[in-house]
Amino acid sequence: MEVKYIILEKNITYNDLSRYESLLSDHRRKKIARYRFDADKLRSLIAGLLIRQATGGGELVFGEHEKPYLADGSLYFSVSHSGEIVAIATDSCELGVDVEAIPKPDRLSIADRFFHPCERDYVHGSADEARAFCRVWTRKEAYLKCTGEGISSDLTAFDVLSEPLSSRIVTRDLDGYCLSVCSTHLISEEDIYFSKLELNQIV
Repeated sequence: MEVKYIILEKNITYNDLSRYESLLSDHRRKKIARYRFDADKLRSLIAGLLIRQATGGGELVFGEHEKPYLADGSLYFSVSHSGEIVAIATDSCELGVDVEAIPKPDRLSIADRFFHPCERDYVHGSADEARAFCRVWTRKEAYLKCTGEGISSDLTAFDVLSEPLSSRIVTRDLDGYCLSVCSTHLISEEDIYFSKLELNQIV
C-alpha cells in the first residue's frame, strides 16, 4: 500500500490551479463544481490530480457503493482532504483513507454519542483527548470508506481499536492532523509506504 499526501501552502488558491481541471475526468470536474467554496474546490482539484497521477490517467469504473478503481482491476484508491492536507492511498485491494485536523475541545462530546464504549474509554483516558479523538474518528472513517457503507452506519456498533478491525487499520500522527488507512487485509505500518509530495510533482 502507498499513501501520498500534500500539505498545501497557505497562499495557494483555487484560481491558481483551476486550469488543471481540464486534465481531470468528467466525474471529478462535476464533483469540484458541486462545492460552494473555493477552498473546497481547491482540495477536490488536488485530490483529482493525485488520482490522475496514481492511475496514469487510466479508465476508471465504479463498483459497489460507487467506489472507483482502475477498469482492469489492478489498482484501488481512496482520497481524503482536510484543512491543508490532501491524501491518497492506493493498493491492489479495496481500502479507505481518512485525514482530519485535530479538533477543538468542544467537538469531543461527539465521542459520547457516536463512539463504541471501548473507544470512548480510550479517548477520555488519554492525556491528549483531542488527538485520541482524532485517531478514533479517522479510523472509523477509513473503515467505512473501505467497506463503502458511509457515515450513516451505526458508529457505536464497531470498535476500531480492537480485533478484528484493529489489525486492518494503521494510523499515523501528522503535525496537527491524524491520518488512518484501512484495508480488506491485515496490515501494519511496515506494509505502507508513506510519502509527502510537493505540488509541482503532480501538475
